Amino acid sequence: MKDDFNAEDILNKLFQPVPIKVEESLEEIFMERIDSLKVKKTTALKMMGMTVRTLDGILSGEQKKLDYIQLIRLSNFLGIPVERVAKLYIDKLRQVHENEINEEKTGDLISFINENFNLAELRKVGLIDSLTDYSQIVKSICKYFGLKKIEDYKEPEMNIAFSAGKQAKSTYGLKNWVFLCEQICIELRNPYEYNRDKLVEYFPNIRWYSTDVSNGLVTVISQLFQLGITVVFTPSFPSMHIRGATFQVNNKPCIAITDYKGFYPTLWFALIHELYHVLFDWDEILLSDYHLSLERDEKIPTISKNEIDADDFAREYLFSKSKTRYISTFIDNDNAVKSFSLENHIDPSFAYVFSAFDNGKTNKYSWGRARNKNPNINPILHKLQNKFDTGCSFDSHIKGLRTKIYN
Repeated sequence: MKDDFNAEDILNKLFQPVPIKVEESLEEIFMERIDSLKVKKTTALKMMGMTVRTLDGILSGEQKKLDYIQLIRLSNFLGIPVERVAKLYIDKLRQVHENEINEEKTGDLISFINENFNLAELRKVGLIDSLTDYSQIVKSICKYFGLKKIEDYKEPEMNIAFSAGKQAKSTYGLKNWVFLCEQICIELRNPYEYNRDKLVEYFPNIRWYSTDVSNGLVTVISQLFQLGITVVFTPSFPSMHIRGATFQVNNKPCIAITDYKGFYPTLWFALIHELYHVLFDWDEILLSDYHLSLERDEKIPTISKNEIDADDFAREYLFSKSKTRYISTFIDNDNAVKSFSLENHIDPSFAYVFSAFDNGKTNKYSWGRARNKNPNINPILHKLQNKFDTGCSFDSHIKGLRTKIYN
């Protein structure tokens, strides 16, 4: 046994904690290097051909923009791989500018949201509660629109070349609405093939269903789905002046309708209007992707012939002007209106609305009567659309639609 054996010293070393290996910083490695070489910093700078400002910027992480050659020179002086020098430099850069980087990310996110959504309008309809809490804004938008992340929102490329009507001052709401309608139709995954001849054969049956206020419209939408046509209802934004839209998903017709006026007959009118576009403008829609049916504006003289034809078709099919003129003579006789309407396979509210429409927008008495005779459409819309302020997620809404209507 050796004389210098010290059991206590060995035991102390055995029970000492194992030191944790910590990655050294570039500054520490540099100081160790000049110390080992026994040279001054100024000498090291001359050896590397580098200015003190550049070196200090690299070592401290303050130098944001850098010529890569400087890292190679530092690597050669320190005697370590340039990849390690680059990693240590970037780590220091990230550490020093962490807050700034996060602010830039937040700034980009805020810019993206403000460039694609009208927050004031989203708050007005109850989708969001705050204009400044962007964390909550992102959660609410993603939940309602079915987005995994807010950047998944893509502005639709809308072609409204042959749509009549007046444009809203801001198109945010319109583009949000079109995006949402398209996503709903995509997720409903219509498995049926579209056949125009079958739609033509089915068409005469549609009008009669309007007499069943509670279930008629939902029944027609379900039956159209089985004909390869997906019809969805999506609430509109206040800035929008749109009745509906027709577009394609997987080369199949999709129709989106919104409750723009609040009248039961206008829901059916919008549906028939869009079905006209499916029947007669389908080839054009396949090329242009979207057709939007905007509100007609008498101040705009150039109204698309497609829109005029679609309106005339819907009116003639549902309750023609000649029928309206006839019943207008008895419009104050509820029994006469009801009897004549049912004879023509239509709900009586159509007679009141079309009579008011033919009398002009300024005839408050006619429109007041039409409003009083209008069925309550809220139960219908509740079955079909996801209101902004319900808190219902996109996924839950789609699952409900698949189970109850689209199957």
